[in-house]
Amino acid sequence: MYQHRLDKGFKLFKLNGLKMTLQRKAIMEFLATSESHPTADDIFNSLTKKLPSLTNATVYNNLKCLKNLGIINELTFGQASSRYEWATSLHYHVVCLSCGKLRDFNYPRLTDVELFAEKKSGYSINRHHFEIYGTCSDCNHKNI
Repeated sequence: MYQHRLDKGFKLFKLNGLKMTLQRKAIMEFLATSESHPTADDIFNSLTKKLPSLTNATVYNNLKCLKNLGIINELTFGQASSRYEWATSLHYHVVCLSCGKLRDFNYPRLTDVELFAEKKSGYSINRHHFEIYGTCSDCNHKNI
């Protein structure tokens, strides 16, 4: 199911003359199959069982490389650790204020908002970042 994501990533590495290491492949496979928007520490902790010689620096360096190639997105929410996801079609995120869990949701691109911002600011808008905050159902049930 996720093989097409990996194939695209492998091709990008080859086109850019970059070597596909065992660590890179493992990080890519983890992110291609993850729905949880993991942090670098989550990735490191999940992969050290399989790759005992893996270091935090290797994870961070490879995440930076994958981001620069446009394979993954880095999500930053305030002062919390960055989270990562496979770069897919445009979507938005809802964030739990209690536990920090993220969920994707699809909604039409906010083109009208971009055009309005462009008109009001005089900026040439090329992208936007939109997220919604609330409390997830798990945390809501804990508070009852």
